[in-house]
Amino acid sequence: MSLLSRILDLLFPPRCPFCGALLDHSLPGPCPRCEAADLWFPPGQGVFPGQAFSRCVCVGWYRDFLRESILQFKFHNHPKYARAYGPMLAKAIRTYLPGTYDCITWAPVSSVTLKSRGYDQARLLAEATAEALNTQALPLLEKKKHNLPQSSLQSGRQRWANVAGVYTVPHPEQVQGRRILVIDDILTTGATLEECAKTLRNHGATQVVAATFCKTPEKIP
Repeated sequence: MSLLSRILDLLFPPRCPFCGALLDHSLPGPCPRCEAADLWFPPGQGVFPGQAFSRCVCVGWYRDFLRESILQFKFHNHPKYARAYGPMLAKAIRTYLPGTYDCITWAPVSSVTLKSRGYDQARLLAEATAEALNTQALPLLEKKKHNLPQSSLQSGRQRWANVAGVYTVPHPEQVQGRRILVIDDILTTGATLEECAKTLRNHGATQVVAATFCKTPEKIP
């Protein structure tokens, strides 16, 4: 550990991004108690099928402390949590999506959300994940209009209608003939990822796979 890292640990003791417990190291990630919780998917169980995207891998269930951590990351100015999430999501991608993608992108927020929040949480997650995979995330998608937050909608039908036609590909030549991995924070109905995947495929992508940090356990009709 460098001298600077030691000084920073003294001034700002590292904490678990899931429960806030003090850590005895500066590496991001869950504390032993959170790591042993039953929220993380056992081997083989965190893979979910799609339509426009062939499958999505997830790290854990969107409930309890994992849900609270994501809410803090997404809505309460904790962008640094991406540093902890990224390597964990990268591990799932290495395990379940090897050889299925040529490049990585993310499901972007609108310019309105970016201005009010100050950061795009999906972009931060994608960049941290790509770094752990020794590659980089590319801005292949753009959200061309602002819509309601998916979390504010109760039914699956509302969620699908809410994202219809909201994405575009500014530079189609960047996706034509490529296999693309799309990253987002939460998989609920799959509407956002399906719309991203459909948009990419309509602009020439040959295959789309996906990865999110969490999967919502509730079924939305």
